[in-house]
Amino acid sequence: MTSPEERPGEHGTDFWAKLFDIRSFTGALFLIFGAIVTVVGLTAGDADIRKSAGLNLALIIGPIMLAMGLFFVVWLLLKPPQLLHSHEVTEEDLPEQLRHRGLEAVPEHPGEPGTDPPPPPGRRRPGGH
Repeated sequence: MTSPEERPGEHGTDFWAKLFDIRSFTGALFLIFGAIVTVVGLTAGDADIRKSAGLNLALIIGPIMLAMGLFFVVWLLLKPPQLLHSHEVTEEDLPEQLRHRGLEAVPEHPGEPGTDPPPPPGRRRPGGH
């Protein structure tokens, strides 16, 4: 495993990985909407409470939403997303057929024209005579 000193450009990726993790979006939305619903519940009048069978539902649901938002944010901080690191290719990683050719013969994008290996001697290509 490589240390952070060996990969100097990846230290800032932790921030972006946490920012774009689904838990950060979910937690932020629960916190924002929970705060709004709690404020509505605190400022609810008697007529609003009577409409909901005598319960101040906004004052019940708002703190639950705040707790859920806090749960997602704490979860994100306690167990941050894992960063996947690219694997560097060596000669041993190549299939047997390509090991004698070297890494230069391996196409970056499979299926590029001109990257297919030549046919073995003694065989004809389809359609050729």
